[in-house]
Amino acid sequence: MKHIVKSAFTILSGILVLNSCSEPYAESIELEQFMFLSLSGSTDGPIEQTISLDDPFTYPLSVSYGGTTNYNQGEITVNLVVDNALVDQYNNENSTDYLSLPDGSWTLDKNEIVIPDGNRISDVATVTIDPSSVDFAHDYLVPVTIQSATGDKIPVNDEFKTVYLVIKGDVEPLALENLWTVHGSSSVWQEAFGVETVYDGNRNSYWHSDLSGMPQWFAVNMNGYKLIEGFSWINRQDPDQHALPKHVKFETSMDGENWTEVLDVPELPASRTMQVLELPQKVVAKYFKVTVLSNWADAPYTYVADVSTWAGAKPTGEYDWEKSTWEVIDYKSQWNADWAVSRIFDGNKDTPWHSEPFDGSKNGMPQWFIVDMKKVRPAIKGFLIWNRQDDKGSEPKHVVFSISEDNTNWTTILDLAEMSNDQSKELDYPTTDPQAGRYLKVEVMTNWSGGAWTYFGEITTY
Repeated sequence: MKHIVKSAFTILSGILVLNSCSEPYAESIELEQFMFLSLSGSTDGPIEQTISLDDPFTYPLSVSYGGTTNYNQGEITVNLVVDNALVDQYNNENSTDYLSLPDGSWTLDKNEIVIPDGNRISDVATVTIDPSSVDFAHDYLVPVTIQSATGDKIPVNDEFKTVYLVIKGDVEPLALENLWTVHGSSSVWQEAFGVETVYDGNRNSYWHSDLSGMPQWFAVNMNGYKLIEGFSWINRQDPDQHALPKHVKFETSMDGENWTEVLDVPELPASRTMQVLELPQKVVAKYFKVTVLSNWADAPYTYVADVSTWAGAKPTGEYDWEKSTWEVIDYKSQWNADWAVSRIFDGNKDTPWHSEPFDGSKNGMPQWFIVDMKKVRPAIKGFLIWNRQDDKGSEPKHVVFSISEDNTNWTTILDLAEMSNDQSKELDYPTTDPQAGRYLKVEVMTNWSGGAWTYFGEITTY
């Protein structure tokens, strides 16, 4: 029908053009079968509007008619309404799941608009939406329709009498932690353990409360409205520290003052891999607050390495890589049993592997080893590395990491041309080509001294 109407207007325009090129056309041309009232925007399908959550949103509406050059049809009064009964009908017909705006969140400044005699377009009515009254974790449909119109000459066209406004909030699903700032905390032990460390992307830094007892909390200003479907969580990584959060409560806020509890976890696992927490229902917020009510050591303090938000695609998470089950199945050299390759994966950075320093048939670069992880593991996203703790100068420099499913065909997932020789901190290197596999090969191509041997303290996958 819409195509027919458009064709009719094209024909009418053609008639006017032809007449202008030949004989004068009549003062009044009418195609009565195409004369009808229509609401502005109704011919365009659903109209999507993404609105700011900080300011009222207004949308103008008017009624017009065509199919004639005679606009002296008398005054026409049109009644408009927002008809939320049409939302379910629209969803059923279009396989959508829009909600109706809640009562009190919208106004129509006038229900009656007029097309004056001699005109073809009415005055304007305005729909205004107050975003502070709307939960923009969802999308909404606002059907504005012509309820009735006076005048015998021009009817209302049922196909073009309703405009459907799809209203979405201007919310960001990505965390964008680089924009976050600290909104407060119960305490900070020392300056180096501030709240900002929980969103710096480094699992080796952490917020540490003071020693005054539980509960302890911190709050973050995300500096923008975020859609939140859950949180990701990483505990402090040091294996000898056990005051990991146990009972944890999450709250969100739009203004940083009024808080709503969105998730309560009575027993958060004491895992040091990333945990993915899902909310019972998604929310929009500008702030979030984490309260640790108890910890696994019953200590008067606690700590957290990393917290972030997520929406949309659920983070893949992590799991126990079961390093204790891994087996070193091949290597170029190790000095002796006290410096075995297996010590790289024993969870202790103070027990290093040392390659053969004296036997000319085994020493020299490159040095390499292969580990059987005992089953196909998901794609390795990165490596956490400790250098040998007593610095001797022959730390690995150019290091290549490869993965394989059959111990025959290898794919390089990280080629570090210059790995840091800093032994004072755990090094974090994301892989450039994450791949799943069972076998891990590490090749030390050069070392920092240019000598014939090298060593590692600890390697952990994530």
